[in-house]
Amino acid sequence: MKVGVVFGVSEIADPKRFEKKASQFLTKLSEEFEVVGGTFISTKKEFKDLKEEIDFNKVDAIVLYPLTGGTENPLKEFAIYRKPVILFGDSFNNSIAAAVEIREYLRDRLIPSTLVTSYEELKAALLGYDDMKEILDKFLNLRLGLIGRISPWLINEKFELPYVHISLKKFYEYYESVTEAEGWKVIEDVIAKAREIKEPNREDLVKAGRIYVALKRIIEDYKLDGFTIGCFDLIGKIKATPCLALALFNAEGIPAACEGELNSLLGMAIIRKFFNKPAFMGNIADYGEDYIILAHCTAPLIAGYTLRSHFESGMGVGVEVDLPRKKASLLKIRGRKAVVASVMVAEREKSEQRCRTQLKLKIEDAKDFVDGTLGNHHLLVYADSEELADLLSELGFEVMLY
Repeated sequence: MKVGVVFGVSEIADPKRFEKKASQFLTKLSEEFEVVGGTFISTKKEFKDLKEEIDFNKVDAIVLYPLTGGTENPLKEFAIYRKPVILFGDSFNNSIAAAVEIREYLRDRLIPSTLVTSYEELKAALLGYDDMKEILDKFLNLRLGLIGRISPWLINEKFELPYVHISLKKFYEYYESVTEAEGWKVIEDVIAKAREIKEPNREDLVKAGRIYVALKRIIEDYKLDGFTIGCFDLIGKIKATPCLALALFNAEGIPAACEGELNSLLGMAIIRKFFNKPAFMGNIADYGEDYIILAHCTAPLIAGYTLRSHFESGMGVGVEVDLPRKKASLLKIRGRKAVVASVMVAEREKSEQRCRTQLKLKIEDAKDFVDGTLGNHHLLVYADSEELADLLSELGFEVMLY
């Protein structure tokens, strides 16, 4: 196992005081692991210099040892590598105090991080990360994209993970490069399989196809594992929505969220990576003692569907999907917290005053769930709730299971 090691010493401390301690630490660690680094840093500039010298992307885990307090800022920069981190602290010079502060910074960015105070604990933590390497690599190496902006009404959106930002200007360049013939061709089969086409006309359908092709080219060019798009901004510019494109991508295995919400995208990506299933991202439209109604204008095309307009704008192409009636899970992620609930997809709802795909979910103590959840958008996924909760816990989320 290849382990990166970095020592932190404050700018007002003399590094020579700690050379013997650091040398003994490295000697012991190198007896059982391949050690990379072993450098002292005190400032962000020294981190940048070290970044040029050593590629910590090639290690399996990183050990950060703050030998003194006041080292939080340079050591937190190692979050950029998205590697499991072990903070080693001792009982002198505010070492543990700094380690606890750094650990929380890393955990907020969903980087597996643990604090140890002995070599035995350090070794156990390293071997534990090694055992989880396959799972952690799948999660930590996700490449997610945000096209446009996060919708302004998502006032609780908190997202600290790195992502690729692609402007709407760039999206429009891709969109304009797609011909009407290409747009029509890509959705001919979708049109043929639809149970009914209500509001959309041919122009709407062509635009929906062009959006799909443009997004597919962006995914390929930017090498994205999934993306979210600030979809409402498209309405004013091209009088269209990406609802149908997102429905297609989610059915095809590419996580795709709307409204620019990155937390929902992260949940979709986790579900796809570990369960190989799509997720339905929906709004809580209503609830009672033992049910929640989930609704949105996009849903994965994995069942019979009708092509509709987008509910709020009356434009574009939305989808009304008859998702399977069976046991499922409801998931909401915000930051490092997650809520998971076991639900039963009981029936379809058909109100013209809600988004197009509407599902009534049976859930115990629905009011308690709504009272304790973390915001609006939730993901419906056909996976076991306990398995999902266990996985999220392993990935570092604080999970509440209903």
